[in-house]
Amino acid sequence: MRFVIDTGVFIPCGDKSKDKIEAIKLFGNLLPQIAEEIGVEILLSIDILGEYRKIPAEIRKYECHPLPKFHSSFLRTWDMLLRLRKSSKKCRPKKIEPYSFHVIESSKLEKYEVEEFVDDKEDAKFLRVALAAASWRDVYLVSVDDKSLLKLRKEEGRFNSLCSKYQEARNIRICLPHEAVAWY
Repeated sequence: MRFVIDTGVFIPCGDKSKDKIEAIKLFGNLLPQIAEEIGVEILLSIDILGEYRKIPAEIRKYECHPLPKFHSSFLRTWDMLLRLRKSSKKCRPKKIEPYSFHVIESSKLEKYEVEEFVDDKEDAKFLRVALAAASWRDVYLVSVDDKSLLKLRKEEGRFNSLCSKYQEARNIRICLPHEAVAWY
């Protein structure tokens, strides 16, 4: 399974509704098992890695402990993930057990002009990566942001416009964290 994960999904606490916190925790506890059984590839870009830099501070700020399994393993491998920003081997998956992390080259993202489809301009970076990766297989774009990415999913006309502009958008499943692992 291939995922683009919005920053909010990495913070299983704070000013989110109880339902969203539970959804994040379920996702975080099931994802390692899914990774072991069928494989999980987390799709990134240099911009997303930059966005992710704030995650450890947010987790400390809200005292989000204990963390779900995925979240704690993410923090343990934090230094290795940051090195992916400097790696000269973009667009090659890097295995950090049990996950595979794939940094999509910036040149593959530039052709996607998606700002008109998201209300939060910061979310455009997640949508671009999902589009770039969706050209060859399904991608789950996981978010807890009702005001932008999940709003795109709900507004059928807006999503259809995205699909008309970019054929690969048909392979993107925008979902809440628990929906991404609901089949498991």
